[in-house]
Amino acid sequence: MIKKIFHITCIIILWVHLAFSQDQDTSITTMSTGGPAEQFKADSLVKEELGPLDIGKDRGLYIVTADRKMQLRILGSVRFFALYDMVEIPVKKTFNTYFIPTGDNNVKIPNYYNSLNETRLGFEITRILEAQNVFVRLETDFNGSQGQFRIRHAYGQLGNFLVGQTWSLFSNVTSSPAMVNNDGPTGSVTLRTPQLRYSGQGKRGISWAVALEYSRPDVTVDDFDTSGISIVQLIPDLTGRFVWEGNLGVVQLSAVINAISKKDPSNEITNTFGIGGSLSGTVDIPDEHKLLYQFTYGKSISHFISTFSGTGNDAVFNPETKEFEGILSFGGFLSYGINWKLLKLTSHISIGYAQLSNKDFQPDDSYRNSLSLSLDSFWNLAEGARLGVEIIYGQRWDKGGATGRATRISSLFYYDF
Repeated sequence: MIKKIFHITCIIILWVHLAFSQDQDTSITTMSTGGPAEQFKADSLVKEELGPLDIGKDRGLYIVTADRKMQLRILGSVRFFALYDMVEIPVKKTFNTYFIPTGDNNVKIPNYYNSLNETRLGFEITRILEAQNVFVRLETDFNGSQGQFRIRHAYGQLGNFLVGQTWSLFSNVTSSPAMVNNDGPTGSVTLRTPQLRYSGQGKRGISWAVALEYSRPDVTVDDFDTSGISIVQLIPDLTGRFVWEGNLGVVQLSAVINAISKKDPSNEITNTFGIGGSLSGTVDIPDEHKLLYQFTYGKSISHFISTFSGTGNDAVFNPETKEFEGILSFGGFLSYGINWKLLKLTSHISIGYAQLSNKDFQPDDSYRNSLSLSLDSFWNLAEGARLGVEIIYGQRWDKGGATGRATRISSLFYYDF
């Protein structure tokens, strides 16, 4: 794993020198770690999309070329995550209420787990051109399936255009609370996708963006894999967002249209379209208080909601009609945050809810709805170092009425450098 990081580092630095080798003087000088130089700050068109636990702009090692036309930022974060479950849940790296055991399977088995998989390493490159800056970002961690090395962000940006992988326009991480559970409250949207994006800036705090994104449809395959039917990705997702920033906070409206393409044994393809919308934002309250919210609803778009990611609930296959039937999904949360400045402490209390519309032919143990209630506090230990503690309770209900409960106590210590 260390070799992979080393190789990636070498490739990026080599690419920077090759890409801009036309400059005669490309020697480098090291800047302080206090932040980027003024000429390298992002264009006003760029909308900052930093999550509550992302590495801040005041961290990292900044290096610039002698002609001061290019800057490299090296950033990282060492993160130690630990939890104690009262009920054994198969998914450990996040508290997902979808996987809470129900009925007789909901047995109290206390268990402990810890991980360093959330540790991050990244690079940012800013290049000054005559009209605007070119910006490239690569950020990785080890939090893939089975702890595998993975890419979080990898994109380039020039003016209005962005190409690469970053937060979907259907997400709004700026409205998410700071939580040890890195997927946010039940029902939240925290999806990163490969995309081609165009952004615009209006007057009076208004901005907008549209994109073509790639997110593979997530369908239940239990009953059709022997019928010669398969899913292919034929049409990219079309996403858009509208953002208004005012004195009292931020409001974001997002929309998505996606397609599920079914290929039969004769190679004939039919498309089923899904559509969804999301309302999210923040409300600033005096004395360092803040309200955060997010509500999402749609048909065949469940994989955008973190609770349903990877569960096959965009659509289910009807074994009688041999057709896919789209499922309606809803997810949302409310979170109230307080900044205790004197204590160097921030706290959030959050409630989240998610629900699927069940079909008559689905079994009784199919997921119907769930909720979570959490309390998180993060203490600023020192510059760049924070300790977070979380207690979270969740409950799930099945189509047939069976239910299950779970409680988790977890902590996250991290140092951003």
